[in-house]
Amino acid sequence: MKDLKAYSIRIYGRVFNVGFRRYVHRYALQCNVVGYVENDHDDGCVHIEAEGAEDDLVRFSILCGEGTPYSKVVDIKIETKGPSGSYSDFEEIR
Repeated sequence: MKDLKAYSIRIYGRVFNVGFRRYVHRYALQCNVVGYVENDHDDGCVHIEAEGAEDDLVRFSILCGEGTPYSKVVDIKIETKGPSGSYSDFEEIR
């Protein structure tokens, strides 16, 4: 994909023990985004590394920022970075 972009996303709020990573995984599949999602207990957030077309990443970020029925997102930080091109799917890291 020649227009491959990458985001590093950190989502803060009530995002642990509410199925948030599962929803992020679904959003990634819906948006054709590859990478991974994991809990970052040290920083108190869900951390996402995502790659895809810019339009897909924007849509993915919006969905993640809206949260889930059981979560409450209070802050989202998005950093644009160079894509690694090493992801072939989206993974939920436990």
